[in-house]
Amino acid sequence: MAMWIMTRLYPSAMSVHSSVKSPILCQYASQSQSQVAVVNGKAGSRVSEWNEIRLGLPSKGRMSADTLDLLKDCQLSVKQVNPRQYVAEIPQIPNLEVWFQRPKDILRKLLSGDLDLGIVGLDTVSEYGQGNEDLIIVHDALEYGDCHLSIAIPKYGIFENVNSLKELAQMPQWTEEKPLRIATGFTYLGPKFMKDNGFKHVTFSTAEGALEAAPAMGIADAILDLVSSGTTLRENNLKEIEGGVVLES
Repeated sequence: MAMWIMTRLYPSAMSVHSSVKSPILCQYASQSQSQVAVVNGKAGSRVSEWNEIRLGLPSKGRMSADTLDLLKDCQLSVKQVNPRQYVAEIPQIPNLEVWFQRPKDILRKLLSGDLDLGIVGLDTVSEYGQGNEDLIIVHDALEYGDCHLSIAIPKYGIFENVNSLKELAQMPQWTEEKPLRIATGFTYLGPKFMKDNGFKHVTFSTAEGALEAAPAMGIADAILDLVSSGTTLRENNLKEIEGGVVLES
């Protein structure tokens, strides 16, 4: 997922936005393809409840490591008193407090006003922002975490000669009694995409992690997941199809 920097912008917090943009956003511009979004909300009392800028960062996995590397490249060091704690600071930016959170929780806390800034992927913004017009992209060139959200089907069986989304939709197997079953963690983007592409008989099961095993286990016909190199799909005898990319991130 390409990463975005996000912030909640209140009329009373304009100086917060500009003070952070100089050391972080401008230096990020030459470093990566994540993206920065601003939530343009009404002036609220939450801003006055603390004196710090609150920045949400991914708490685990490759995106967390890549985000910390990016900050390091910008001469910004994230300091944790205890590695098990989820709160840290960046000494180079006074009055900045870092919260390590799951990406979807970063977005939710940003929208609720509990965070002022957050770095998350485009897929997270699209799935959990769900078209919220208050989300404003501030920066879209962080250049790491590139991937895409795509439909994948088995290479074998009834799907052996199916190579496009159109061919998948035209398969006679899908009926009201026996719809196409898709396993995914993207339960907003997935149904919207399939509806927009004319699928009438399709159901989604919520799943996170190890989706590639779902077709072989017989619990899904296809999956909708993030793909970077495609190696995991190939190792599980799955393939992407023409027209099946939901989102480039």
